[in-house]
Amino acid sequence: MKRSMKLFERLLDTDLKADILTLFHNDPNMSNTADELARKIGRNTVDVQRELDDLSELGILKKVEVYSFGLDRDREIQDAISKQLALGEIVENTQLSMTGTGLPRVRTGLEVLDRVLPDGLSAIGTILLLSDPGAGEESLIAHFVSRQVQAGKPVVYITLDNFPANIRQIVQSQMTNENGLSSLIFVDCYSKTVGVESDESHVEDPENLSAISIAISDIMSKKTISLIVLDSFNTLIRRRGVRSAIEFLRVMVARARQAKCLSLVTMNRKAFHPAMVASGQDVVDGVIELKIEESSDGIARSLRILKMIGTRHLTTWTPYDISDEGRFVLTKRIAGTQDG
Repeated sequence: MKRSMKLFERLLDTDLKADILTLFHNDPNMSNTADELARKIGRNTVDVQRELDDLSELGILKKVEVYSFGLDRDREIQDAISKQLALGEIVENTQLSMTGTGLPRVRTGLEVLDRVLPDGLSAIGTILLLSDPGAGEESLIAHFVSRQVQAGKPVVYITLDNFPANIRQIVQSQMTNENGLSSLIFVDCYSKTVGVESDESHVEDPENLSAISIAISDIMSKKTISLIVLDSFNTLIRRRGVRSAIEFLRVMVARARQAKCLSLVTMNRKAFHPAMVASGQDVVDGVIELKIEESSDGIARSLRILKMIGTRHLTTWTPYDISDEGRFVLTKRIAGTQDG
């Protein structure tokens, strides 16, 4: 029996539909004909018309003589997707093997994370870090990477948005022993995009997902990997489209389970339509969400665990700060309450 299609799967069943949805999401007041939309995204009008008709059937697009974004219906669909995720309705068979009590768990070494993960973090699995810009995603990754490399455990870091040298510097700022940096192995997918020669052993074109996958396999065949980082999923989506990016994310999930290690994948939580974010959440074993907001006291940061298979977790927002050294710490108010 064919399983029913999830709402976000219908929204993203083709890369063309994802492109159209992104176009309207970025400019919700836009109204265009099918021809004009096809020119904007460089696609065939007939193909665009077919996808527009499907989105119109869902009510996301309103068709008069031009197509415009149905904001009310889009909000309804976003709410429906959020409720599905909150109720745990999205569970794939590929995730069921991660459940149970036999999974090894570790303390993260960060009080704010250990507070929302009372049983510890599963040491095996793929976690999506959904973050606002400035929420401290880089510091969080540097914390996890530095803990592993200082213990002499190899880490594979797939970088699409930054130079390896810059990342080494961020990681080093959280280390007490610089010798461990030799355990940090990069798959450099950034240098080629800016036309810079790389000194890394593994340099790949971000458009060539097969080559990136082969590079990861090559490293794993020679070393016992403790952590894999993909930074960032946003760039993968923009370069290869949603469907190819999701398939690569599935490969990442499989790689982490094969290596029996932890994998971290970064994603801007507001850069795409919620359907695209939900498609990423659907694949992984855990989701940590970081947000940053303006408050009367200035900048306020908080995090929550949206999903974590195999361990108890709290979904309430927990405030945190980032120290001058770039470390995650509980806000003084929360820490003071706990000490009292």
